[in-house]
Amino acid sequence: MPLPTTRDELLANLKKAYEKLDAEFDEVDSGLERDKGIEGGLACCDIVAYQLGWGKLLMSWDNSELAGQAVHMPSADFKWNQLGELADSFYQQYSQQSLKQLRTEFQYLYLQLVEWICALTEEELFVPKQRCWTGEKWAMVKWIQVNTIAPYQSARTKVRRWKKEVVAREG
Repeated sequence: MPLPTTRDELLANLKKAYEKLDAEFDEVDSGLERDKGIEGGLACCDIVAYQLGWGKLLMSWDNSELAGQAVHMPSADFKWNQLGELADSFYQQYSQQSLKQLRTEFQYLYLQLVEWICALTEEELFVPKQRCWTGEKWAMVKWIQVNTIAPYQSARTKVRRWKKEVVAREG
């Protein structure tokens, strides 16, 4: 997927990806929300927990830099070669919440992302090296896309596949 080139396009892509993923959970029975049948041995709750974890990390990198604090990427407890363990930490962190609770938090995160994006200048969004944490080559828009829009789309595909398998299995 090509990177958005305007804030409006970025926001539209984020909205579309968020709404499509969230809508996939509308018809998920509460008895199936922790069914680990999604690709990778995941449940619907895990899918949302993953999005929450990465979205919060993304904004924390920027907030930390702006506050003059050290930016730990991907997090203070995990390095880039430990992404599986990081994902597991998200699943554990949200393991006691229902899908309904997670979706409410996901909606709140989406609104926070929109507010954050709207507060950034076009230069901050689309020109590399505007923040130390974004590195030399990637503009912030790339970080936003790879940590929100792209995983939302990928997760939606996995959830849709799982839902078809559930219907076939129980139908």
